[in-house]
Amino acid sequence: MVLGVKQMCDNKVIFHVPHKYDYRKVERKCGETGPWGNRAICDKCASDPAEMQNIRQHEENMAADNAWLKSAGWGEM
Repeated sequence: MVLGVKQMCDNKVIFHVPHKYDYRKVERKCGETGPWGNRAICDKCASDPAEMQNIRQHEENMAADNAWLKSAGWGEM
C-alpha cells in the first residue's frame, strides 16, 4: 500500500459501454480505472465529502509528481 493513500471500498461500479450495435456491462472495483480512463467511484464514496477530498488530493499529488518528472527529463510514470 502506498503511504497516504487509503484503500477504496470493495463496491462494484457498473458501466454500459458501446459494443457493436448494442451495449455491454462492464464492472470495475471502486477506485480502479474505468473504461474511459477516469477513476471509477461508487455512489457511497462519491457521497462522502472526506473520501472525495482524499481522491482529489491524491490526483493532485500524482499530477505534481508527473510535472516534476517531466521537467527533470524523465517523462511521466
